Amino acid sequence: MFIRRWPLLFAFLLSRLEAQVPATQLYEFRIQKGETGKFVVHSPRYLSAFNEGGYNNQPYFINDYEILITVQEKGAGQTDIFKLNLGLNTLQPLTRTSLSEYSPTLTPDGKYISCVRVDDQATGLQRLYRYERKPKGKAISPLPDIKNVGYHAWLDTQNVALFLVGKPHQMALVNLESKDPLLFTSDVGRCMTRNAAGHLVYVHKISESYWYIKEYDPLMQKSVILSETLPGCEDFALSAEGHFFMCKGSKLYFMHPETEKNWVEIADLKYFGLESVSRMALRGDRLILVNQPAQ
Repeated sequence: MFIRRWPLLFAFLLSRLEAQVPATQLYEFRIQKGETGKFVVHSPRYLSAFNEGGYNNQPYFINDYEILITVQEKGAGQTDIFKLNLGLNTLQPLTRTSLSEYSPTLTPDGKYISCVRVDDQATGLQRLYRYERKPKGKAISPLPDIKNVGYHAWLDTQNVALFLVGKPHQMALVNLESKDPLLFTSDVGRCMTRNAAGHLVYVHKISESYWYIKEYDPLMQKSVILSETLPGCEDFALSAEGHFFMCKGSKLYFMHPETEKNWVEIADLKYFGLESVSRMALRGDRLILVNQPAQ
C-alpha cells in the first residue's frame, strides 16, 4: 500500500490552468457557533501542497478525519480518487486507472467508494461506479445503461439521485433493483446531498436570476423551496443542525431556513488567501473549501 506523507502548509500557490481542468486548492477551517448565534472560522490549513498547480477538488468526508477528493496531478492526463487523512497528514491514491474518476462519495453501507467515471472522453460517456474500499479496488457499474451521469447522492443503499447531463440537465431518482430512472425536475445544479430526514436537497435553477435550494421528499414525490441561493452560486454545505453554508467569491455565508430570512456573512476569506471558493464539505466543526486562485 502506497501512502505519501506531506506537510500541511498554510501558504499561497502560484499556479496555472491545466489543459483539462482548472488548478484548484484545498483548505481546511474550523467553524464554530458562538454564544451570540454567529459563526466564526479559524485555524486555517492549506491541504493541497502535495499537488501544487494541479486539480484538487470535490471533497467528501468519510468520517471525522478522512476525506475523499478528486485529483489530477500536474501533468497527468486523467483524474483519480485520493483519500486524505487530516489527522495523520497522509495521502493515499484509491484509483490509478487510465480513465478519469470524479465526484467521490461513500455508499451508505460503507462498503464502497462511489464515483462518476468517464468511460469515453470522445463521446462523453459517464457512468456511476462503485469501487471496493482499497487501493485499485474492483470497479462495478450498478447502472450500466445510464450513460450521462454527472453527479450523484445516495439516499439509502438502494436509491440514488443522479444529475443527468443534457440540455437541460435533469435530476432523477433510481432504484438499483428496478434501474428505472424517475425524472422529477430539470435545470438543476451540480450540488446535492441527503438531509437528516432522508430527503434530497439540491439547487433548482428556475431562471438565470432565480436559483433555489429545494428539498425533495421521495415518498411524497414533492419538492419544497428552502431558500434562494446566493446570486449565481450553486455549491453549498449542510450541517447536521440544518444550517446551510455558501460562498460567493471570497466571502462565506450561512443561513437556516427556519431562523434566517437572508444569508448572513461569516467571514471574508481573502485575508486567508482565498479568492474564489466553490465546492465545500462540512462535518462537525471541520469545513473544507475549494479555492480557484486567480491566474
